[in-house]
Amino acid sequence: MTLLAAYVDLCDRARAALVEAREVRDVLEIRLQLDHVKLHARHVQDRAALIEVTVLQLEAERKLGTMLHALQEAGLIAAGGGRRRKDDTSRATLEEIGLKKKLSSRAQAAAAMPAAEFAALCQATRDRLSSGRAILVDPIDNSGIIHGARAIMSGRVEPDDSLDYFPTPPFATRALIELVFAHLKLRIARASAREPACGEGHIAEVLAEYFAKVFASDIHDYGYGDVADFLDEHTSQTADWFITNPPFGALAESFLLRMLELARVGVAIFVRLQWLEGEGRYERIFSKTPPTLVAFFTERVPLCKGRWDPEGGTATAYLWLVWVKGHKPQPPFWIPPVAKDTLTRPDDAERFTTNPVTRRAA
Repeated sequence: MTLLAAYVDLCDRARAALVEAREVRDVLEIRLQLDHVKLHARHVQDRAALIEVTVLQLEAERKLGTMLHALQEAGLIAAGGGRRRKDDTSRATLEEIGLKKKLSSRAQAAAAMPAAEFAALCQATRDRLSSGRAILVDPIDNSGIIHGARAIMSGRVEPDDSLDYFPTPPFATRALIELVFAHLKLRIARASAREPACGEGHIAEVLAEYFAKVFASDIHDYGYGDVADFLDEHTSQTADWFITNPPFGALAESFLLRMLELARVGVAIFVRLQWLEGEGRYERIFSKTPPTLVAFFTERVPLCKGRWDPEGGTATAYLWLVWVKGHKPQPPFWIPPVAKDTLTRPDDAERFTTNPVTRRAA
């Protein structure tokens, strides 16, 4: 059997199983299997299979939502899917049936869509993926609301083979330069900077406001900067400063170690507070090369997958880690809770919500 035939067979069987599914766990199992197929389709760059599986997952969520609605109508799920009274043994919680609250909201929102609107959503997804440039980030936002086909056609997307992409708000990068670097008494007006995971340019474009020269690249073609694999040892890259929001997971460490090797002056990375934790990371990095400064944001810095939302929110804490060659570690620095208000510029919403970001005129 050819690879294409195998994909067709898998999708046909998944769709048939979805029609026959009668329990929530059955739909969840189908959805999980589709996740595995999607990962493989991405790996072998089979766009046709990726399109079909993505649409099938939308159909699975809609079926799941229909089931949840029926369970609620029958009084078999606790109100809101959350906690129940101790004496209430007749109703299950979302956790007990294996569901996360976010997925439950997404599924019920999908089920509530009129058939024609859902069909338009699926077609818009196919069209977007068929363009060869992007994969749907989420037709459903964090509140569980599906915005429909029009929102998909105009919404932010990310390449189908990309790593997790969470653009950094412009005020957060300005805070690094105007507050953190100022605290370290660093001068950068004549320096060069390199952003090796530039995405659509959210950090690089801000760096261009301060540095004499900025080099930007990414392993994916987001339309901003060069296309290059930063971890390729044969790629010659150097600059005074390396500044980035690195990829999540183990790649972040690889990025950091290579930047420390190549930078002439220093390195700064934007990461979650939890990145400071872990025995393994301590042994591999912090025990050998402690940062010159740990700079905590005292206000929340909202990050959204695939886009910058000026009105977004988050419960996650972020910070800048800075290494300056020849400088000893200093006590932590707290970025005052004024960065968002004072370092957001009037044209930021217009420039940094386009994809890629709009470059400022020289």
